[in-house]
Amino acid sequence: MVPIRVIRVPPAVHMSMPHHKAHPLFEHTAENVAFRRARGRFILKTNIDNIMSWDTVLFLARRELREDAVYRATYAEFDFTEEALGPTELLEWLFDQPKMLGDMNLELADLSSKYPEDTAVCQGGASPVVEDRPARPFYWAGSGDFVLASRALILHVHGYPEIAQNWQTDDLIHCRLRAVGARQIVLQPPCVTVHQNHRRINRVRSSTRWVVTDANIDQVCASPFEPLPTEIGSGDSWGFPDEAFEETVV
Repeated sequence: MVPIRVIRVPPAVHMSMPHHKAHPLFEHTAENVAFRRARGRFILKTNIDNIMSWDTVLFLARRELREDAVYRATYAEFDFTEEALGPTELLEWLFDQPKMLGDMNLELADLSSKYPEDTAVCQGGASPVVEDRPARPFYWAGSGDFVLASRALILHVHGYPEIAQNWQTDDLIHCRLRAVGARQIVLQPPCVTVHQNHRRINRVRSSTRWVVTDANIDQVCASPFEPLPTEIGSGDSWGFPDEAFEETVV
């Protein structure tokens, strides 16, 4: 069995942060806490409402990863109606749905034309050592749902900026990784991560101060290490490395 380490950050830490009343959780700061305490050679950042295809898991099991790259799995969304199924039955049901199969075939056609160098990586093909073409676009879809990179890279870029918002902050780690020369590798179908559609609480609250917006995201991404309003964790203090948080292994 794989041990699961659960790190508990006390409420007092959250309440010490700017605009803490606007958000019940600053998820990217919490993820930074985990990044600083990770022990593995690679880190996969995902979310609890994502389901990975069998092929995505098999890709991980091969352990054929580059330390100079960030891997993204193809992102999909699906309305789940079979909540009573067990894990194996749910996977079989999900990846046998005609709509899912049709959507993934369309995604494969699109991604293989945009990222031809990466087409075979999912199923064991080597990823060529090439420079990113200037015109090679970011793969933004589900930017926080599958982020796989070496721990050394994540530590080098200081994870996410610890700002007083969650929306759009997922994108910024990719801006940081590209800025230091990491190559984005897009795992194409059948390597898929599926986000379960569900009701969400409204994350836009009246007291929220938007730091990164549609109007300035390009500017922020172009200079991803410039300090941002409300940002904490400057220098080497990101992720609260000096705090001895309670930790449980399950």
